[in-house]
Amino acid sequence: MVTVTVGPKAGALAAGSGGLRDAEFAEFFRAEHKKLIRFVIAIGASGDEAAEIAQVTFFKAFEGWDAIRAPRAWIRRVAVNELTAARQAARRETPRATLPDAPVPVSTALAVELTQEARQVLAALQALPPRQRQVMAWIIDGFGAAEIARELAVSPESVRQSHAKARKNLTRFYGRRKQR
Repeated sequence: MVTVTVGPKAGALAAGSGGLRDAEFAEFFRAEHKKLIRFVIAIGASGDEAAEIAQVTFFKAFEGWDAIRAPRAWIRRVAVNELTAARQAARRETPRATLPDAPVPVSTALAVELTQEARQVLAALQALPPRQRQVMAWIIDGFGAAEIARELAVSPESVRQSHAKARKNLTRFYGRRKQR
């Protein structure tokens, strides 16, 4: 028996039951959901697009939870794949009418939670080339060069070079913003 002391599933659970699995996943979800949305925005999605991708990603994570060995990296890799698939599908679509409103870069709900500094960082990341933006998003989320290289299927040296170039570009970006 395992005892869960917090949440709606508080109480004793049989070790082999789905209850422990569900509790572990719920804890992971609470800890990573907002971080994943920020990560997806950092790699180039709008706020609403990022929220949708996070939802799909966590659904897939829940389905395969027992087989996932590095869940923090796994959800980011899946989210990148989902964003790529969404962008490819959007290119294949034929627009029927022009919408009058421009997409909002960050959803209203997420904008409330972001600090001014976080909004500035996301704006700066949008100015980077895609690979540099992707590497910086992983670094911001606490991953090292070896982990990032493994997840992006590139060499650690390539990650370090992208990181160095991104830092240089971000320094230029912040230098221009301060001069205004």
